[in-house]
Amino acid sequence: MNKLLLFLALCIIFSSCSTYYVSKLNSPDLSKDEETGTFTFENDSIQISYNFFGENAPITINVFNKLNEPLYIDWQRSALIVGDQATSYLGDNLEINGKSASLGTSYPTFYDWRGSTSSGSFSGTAKIPRELTFIPPKAKVTKTQLKLANLFYENIADSSYQAVELATFDGSIQKIKIRNYTANNTPLSFRSYLTFYLLNQNTQEAKDVVFEQHFYVNQVSKLSIDPSNMLVYKNKRGDVFFNKKTKGKNAAIIAAVVAVGAAAYVADEKSGRKTFSRD
Repeated sequence: MNKLLLFLALCIIFSSCSTYYVSKLNSPDLSKDEETGTFTFENDSIQISYNFFGENAPITINVFNKLNEPLYIDWQRSALIVGDQATSYLGDNLEINGKSASLGTSYPTFYDWRGSTSSGSFSGTAKIPRELTFIPPKAKVTKTQLKLANLFYENIADSSYQAVELATFDGSIQKIKIRNYTANNTPLSFRSYLTFYLLNQNTQEAKDVVFEQHFYVNQVSKLSIDPSNMLVYKNKRGDVFFNKKTKGKNAAIIAAVVAVGAAAYVADEKSGRKTFSRD
């Protein structure tokens, strides 16, 4: 029975193969709501808000048009800039959502062989990225255009983290690792470059307006439990996102083999046969 327990322990070890990196953002030029974690820029004409909550930091941009005339966002001329690498907010993907169905039949032949036929169909909708977003006067739009998905955490030395205790939803205390940063030593900084334009209703001439906002990671937490179990993650703050690192497939294969071995051992125990022997 001790061997069975060893097998089960190995299963548990190999099944715990994910590490989560929870990052917190700050901005040197935007105000941040301390309750929601949302970043906001605002002037007499426009309000721009950013929310990064979720896996790989989905960039959700909320724009409110304060003017009495329409405003347009030009996504083709807007970009997320990490270092010197710019990625257009427009993207170039064609997203198709739909469903398929198939029908198969089989029948006997003269020689008792089996034949079969099948047919299928697909129906769905295609979502084509739009270059421009129209914002009516005194109205707002919300768009999630890109995900950050940067592997910056792989360059953080494990010895640089500080071990702390954190409460979870079930009331237990988990030990995690935390590293704090400033704007000068952050492992990740990036910019959001947005191009807007106003259309003169009389001359139909377009006037461009550009806004650029800066962000940087000021804290990284390394943990082995899903971030959804953390009390600090409960409120879905806009300045918090996480990345998930999963070990290679070999660990999963070994875990599966071990689990099969444990099941076989239980079966042999019940049948009274000995599976393990010494050479």
